[in-house]
Amino acid sequence: MARRISGGLVAAAAGLGVLAPLVLAGGASAHVPSWTVTCEKISVKLTSYDPKFQNSVSLTLDGEKLLDHQKFGEAFSQDFVVKPHTKDLKAVLTVVTDQDPKGDQGWTVTKTATIAPCPQTHSPSPSPSPSSSKPTVKPTTSKPVPSPSHTGPELASTGGGSNTPVIAGIGVGVIALGGGLVLLTRRRQSRRH
Repeated sequence: MARRISGGLVAAAAGLGVLAPLVLAGGASAHVPSWTVTCEKISVKLTSYDPKFQNSVSLTLDGEKLLDHQKFGEAFSQDFVVKPHTKDLKAVLTVVTDQDPKGDQGWTVTKTATIAPCPQTHSPSPSPSPSSSKPTVKPTTSKPVPSPSHTGPELASTGGGSNTPVIAGIGVGVIALGGGLVLLTRRRQSRRH
C-alpha cells in the first residue's frame, strides 16, 4: 500500500534543509587580544570578547602593576606611557576569560615583550664663534632604528573547525532528502492521473 506524502511534509523537509546548517553552525567568535609596544608607549586593544563571561586584563612593566585584573566586557583599549629608560624593560600582558580558561582558543593569553631604550638623539654641541663669514653645518646621519618585534594579534577563531564538514554533510543530506520526497510525491501523483 502506498501512502500519500502531503505537500506540507515536503515543505517542512525543504525548510529544515535550508535552516539546519544555519542553526547547527552556531555563532562565530573572533576574540582579538592585541598590543603594540614601542620604547615610549604600550597600547592594549582587546575586541570581540563575550560580555556574558568574566574577562580581565593585567599589565606589568618591569614588575610594576599598571593593570591588576581589570575587568572588561566586550572590549578594552588603553595606552600606557613608558617612562624614559636606559636599560631594557620587560612588559607582560595577561588576558583571562572564563570562556577559554586554559587558553586553548587563544583568548586567554600571556604575552611578553622586551622594551629597548629609545635611541638617543644627538644634538650638535655649540661651536665656537666661526672664523669665516659662512657657518658650516654638518649633516647628521643616523642609522635606521630596528623596530621591536611585532607580537600582533593571533588569527581569530571564526567558528570554522573540524565539525564544519559534518555540518555541511548534514545540510546536503537534508536537502537531498527533501528533493527525493518531492520527486517521489510527483511520481505518485502522475501515476494516479
